[in-house]
Amino acid sequence: MAPVATASASNGTTPSSSYTPPPIFDIGERQSSAAGEGISTREYAGSSWKAQGAPLIIDNGSSELRAGFATSDTKGPAFAFDNVISKFKDRKRGTSYLLAGSDCYLDASSRSSMRSSFDTDVVTNFDVMENVLDHTFVKLGINESTVAHPILMTETLCNPAHSRTLMSELLFENYGVPSVCYGLDSLFSAYQNNVRDGLVVSSGKTSTTVVPLLDGRGLIDFSKRLNWGGSLATEHLLRLVQLKYPSFPTRVTASQSAWMLENMCYVYAGDDTYEEFVGRLARPSELAREDRVVQFPFTVEAKEEKTAEELEAIAERKREAGRRLQEQAQRTRLEKMMQKENDLQYYAKLKEWRNKERKAEYLKRLESEGFKSEQDLENTIKKIEVALKKGRAKQLGEEGEEVEAVEEPTFPLVDIPDHELDEERLKEKRKQRLMKAGYEARKRAKAEKAEEERLKAEELRLDEEERINDPRAWAEKKRKIYEESISRIRDKKRKKEMLSDRKSLAAQQRMKNITSLASDQPTGSRKRRKGGDEDTFGADDDDWAIYREIRGEDDSEEEEDEATAMAALEKRLLEHDSTFTEEDTWEAQQARKNKLTMTFLRGEHPKWDPEDVGQQHQIHLNIERTRVAEVLWQPSKAGVDQAGIDELCALILRNFDLEPRRKLATNIFVTGQHTQYPHFDTRLMRSIQSTQPVDMGVRVIRAKDVRFDAWRGMAKWASKEADEFRRVSVSKQEWMEKGPDWFKDHRFAAAMQP
Repeated sequence: MAPVATASASNGTTPSSSYTPPPIFDIGERQSSAAGEGISTREYAGSSWKAQGAPLIIDNGSSELRAGFATSDTKGPAFAFDNVISKFKDRKRGTSYLLAGSDCYLDASSRSSMRSSFDTDVVTNFDVMENVLDHTFVKLGINESTVAHPILMTETLCNPAHSRTLMSELLFENYGVPSVCYGLDSLFSAYQNNVRDGLVVSSGKTSTTVVPLLDGRGLIDFSKRLNWGGSLATEHLLRLVQLKYPSFPTRVTASQSAWMLENMCYVYAGDDTYEEFVGRLARPSELAREDRVVQFPFTVEAKEEKTAEELEAIAERKREAGRRLQEQAQRTRLEKMMQKENDLQYYAKLKEWRNKERKAEYLKRLESEGFKSEQDLENTIKKIEVALKKGRAKQLGEEGEEVEAVEEPTFPLVDIPDHELDEERLKEKRKQRLMKAGYEARKRAKAEKAEEERLKAEELRLDEEERINDPRAWAEKKRKIYEESISRIRDKKRKKEMLSDRKSLAAQQRMKNITSLASDQPTGSRKRRKGGDEDTFGADDDDWAIYREIRGEDDSEEEEDEATAMAALEKRLLEHDSTFTEEDTWEAQQARKNKLTMTFLRGEHPKWDPEDVGQQHQIHLNIERTRVAEVLWQPSKAGVDQAGIDELCALILRNFDLEPRRKLATNIFVTGQHTQYPHFDTRLMRSIQSTQPVDMGVRVIRAKDVRFDAWRGMAKWASKEADEFRRVSVSKQEWMEKGPDWFKDHRFAAAMQP
């Protein structure tokens, strides 16, 4: 993993005062790790490796396999490739293919059929392992029925005996190797870097291990393992991105996530804690400093650009259309006014017939014109007159206010006894009685409203007196009321969100209430059971809240009233409470939250433009840059119930006496490709130092080449200390005589001594 070159410091130090726009990186794919061209068959046939039977070194990692022959002048493996194969059949040609290494990424068919021999970091699929070894030996130029070279191979820490047994069986029975020896890659890497005493910390594809090393020998009994590595970190970052951008227009692949992990993420190593660092990121300006923009490829649709003359012509057409609409609306208003004036003249003439003919004939005439009574005609004439006056006032630019107070209506027939009225006037009396009831109800409502306004004014007066007499207590009381209002708004919003999820507690409680009502009042049973308790539901106003909960109705009116009351309260606090500022208002709080969310998703600059296709294909990484790497120190952040890497080191150091502990603490050796986060060494040193005594020195050193140092250490041991290598190797004869579980312990062994 290569460190990223960024525009600002990435270790949590004090940022600069001026804002720097976030750098934009074009997304890349993680390149294949193939290295070396291998050895041809002719070159192998005439080499000293074959003549001398040089040991064959295989660093069998779960992500990459590195292989080559061990000689005194060996500088690196002859060949390295991704430890995967792909078997698939081309249906068009009817041909089966077997690919290995980087060739597995050629197309969709090969990628979909890709397989690994590992389950986490343990070899479990030996059919795939056999194909991988076939490919390895061919690339090393060995084109014979047997492999006449001793093999030194790596295995995982505390590899299960069953896996080692099947690997030995494959090598002895299928390839006829003369002897096999297994060791731990991190110990070989320490050997290559001349580390004899220290704490070896290694993080690979699927796990992180910590092994104490004293006098050149790994103490496997005191070793610790953390089930977290590069592939899990890649998957974790991919899930965070998918949760952050659920509607991202392009599919984000695992290889792209690995590229972002290697180029964007880092370990926070500031002077404060990680939690304090995250707390600072709650400010949008601080979060923006961590922002890195990843640009995914996109295609822009070509749009025809109009000339200035064409744009001006379009604008003129729009203005002309607006003028036509205004003229049409004016004509429509004039036509309506003329129609109302004609109607008013017509109804005035109709009213004149009242004195020209008998009342029965007059009422019949009104009925033929659609009026039920004389009062109905009078009301219609008054409405037309009011509408005409408003229309004329609007034409003159005046306010459309009431120009004339409505006269108080009279109801003369209500007080006359029924026996003194004929049938027609009885009908009119019933109508007047209803009209009078409605008029009196409106008067009562108006009086109640006036009383309510009086009470409000009285409440305001008392509140003002309280404020003047004891301003501090008044301010505390109002702030408490204000906080309670905000809490109610948040609870309602949270409950609405929960009700939309049928699995939430609120939705389940709602269904329980419905079920309870259904059981208390069975369908089709209208009669109350004798002797039953009286149903008092509804006697309390709180009972009716259950219906609102069941219906899930929109409480928009209630919310509007609360918003109005909160606005009035905010205004009073702003006027009379010096500790309450514009930043404390609910609108400001929401604005800060929205700004933080927008900065989290889209950054600060440039401003988010939903129409910009380029911005739609951008991913902003900020908190994720440190959150993924922080899992090594706090595995619980990714749901791993284990101790962090610093705690594992502290637990191991605690098992040793003072002198050995000092040797281990002063040489903490770091290797593995998942340890290449920027500031990894600094954070590890500080976190381990905080667990040790003050006089205990802690030093972190790093492998010169985390990729090939393990292989070089294996080759160095097998060639320069050949006698020890041959002594601890298990020959085929020993394997057959002493059983498949037999192995010899040595200083680089990955298994615990029985």
